[in-house]
Amino acid sequence: MIVRGRTKGTGKGPLVALALAAGVATVVLGVAGKWPAWLWAVPLGLALVLAMLLATARPPAQAVDPDDPPWEETRVIGVALPSRVPDYDFLFSATVWWRPIRNSTGLLHADPAGLAAEAVLARARAVTERAHPDHPDLVLHRLNAVLGTQGTDESMLVEAMGGRVELRLSEEDRSRLGRLSEVRKTGEVWEHERRQEQSKRAYLGEDVLRTPGSAAVWWLARHEDRIQETVDLLGPLAQLSAAANDAPVDELYHHLVYEQESTPDGQTSPAPPTPPSRGPQFIGPVRDLLEDSGLAPDSPEWQVLVRRIANAAAAAGRADQARAVREHFLGETDDPDDPTGAGSPGDPRSPGSPGGRDATGPGVRWAKPGQDVNGHPANGTSPYGDAPYAATDGSNAGSTRAPDEQTDTPWTAGGHVNGGAPYGGHVPDHPFSSED
Repeated sequence: MIVRGRTKGTGKGPLVALALAAGVATVVLGVAGKWPAWLWAVPLGLALVLAMLLATARPPAQAVDPDDPPWEETRVIGVALPSRVPDYDFLFSATVWWRPIRNSTGLLHADPAGLAAEAVLARARAVTERAHPDHPDLVLHRLNAVLGTQGTDESMLVEAMGGRVELRLSEEDRSRLGRLSEVRKTGEVWEHERRQEQSKRAYLGEDVLRTPGSAAVWWLARHEDRIQETVDLLGPLAQLSAAANDAPVDELYHHLVYEQESTPDGQTSPAPPTPPSRGPQFIGPVRDLLEDSGLAPDSPEWQVLVRRIANAAAAAGRADQARAVREHFLGETDDPDDPTGAGSPGDPRSPGSPGGRDATGPGVRWAKPGQDVNGHPANGTSPYGDAPYAATDGSNAGSTRAPDEQTDTPWTAGGHVNGGAPYGGHVPDHPFSSED
């Protein structure tokens, strides 16, 4: 219980002044009357001692005013007070001191301690509902400062104040807040990293790799003293620029992208992978030529054109290009020892194999106009018009040979005409194979 009272004045000041004045008057009289020193020194000493005693004397104990009611105390424990975050409440505990207020109306209350507790809780709630639950210790100090002063309740019946405040969160809420804080901080870091990555992608895609030239300038700006290395990287930079813009490599850089580079030991390393839309350097123009011809892929006419291109390349001494054309467009694998692309033994279209030009069985036959081959007219319709000679096999009877492939040989491939051929029944090598 805390007792509050009033104190009365002691009046020590006038008494000390009076003692000092008496001592001074004795000295003045002694000097003026030429008294002996001991006669006026003794009264002066007594006056000084009296003044010191009066100055150091303790004041009398405070008297208790019998009209003031005594302070009483009560305790509130574990009261949930709302915070700024919904569903996260503080658990509040405190000691409440209170006393009734004298009033002229004479009103009384059955539970004045409850009024005092309610007044303290209202003041505490005004603080907690604006505070974030992440900082309960800071809120605790604020509550001790606010509740330490006395205040009245709304009915003006009691005055109360609070102290010994305790404030905490439940373990579940503390755990949730900890997880939310960790997720929030992780999300903020991820968001900053994502924005940084977006900025970097935009910088590389829209500025650095916009064109092969801008990519080369960017590289050179970062490596000013490595000019030759920048030149060597023009091909890879062109590929990067094309990939970044979802576009094929510019034709200006084809020779840098698809050419083979020599390794330090003198061996030749394989060229970079061929883009599916163009093919190797020789295949790309052939593909464009076939597309411009308007022929349906894999049609007989289309295959004839492909074989003619391959044979023309072989006749020009470009066996590798001829082999590449056959492999890429016809799926044929030539014998490395046969650069002309005539085929290998066992190929039904090659000479010296069953079904070839010197075979006795069914194969390619040559006939003059008006004659029948395997029961079909030799002058059938073909993409080359009528021709004086026709070539056919069992699966393509009636197709004729192109005009530019006419020959004056009156013999057949794989058969006999007019009693046999002058070459022992074999057809001499012809610039165009029978499979055309």
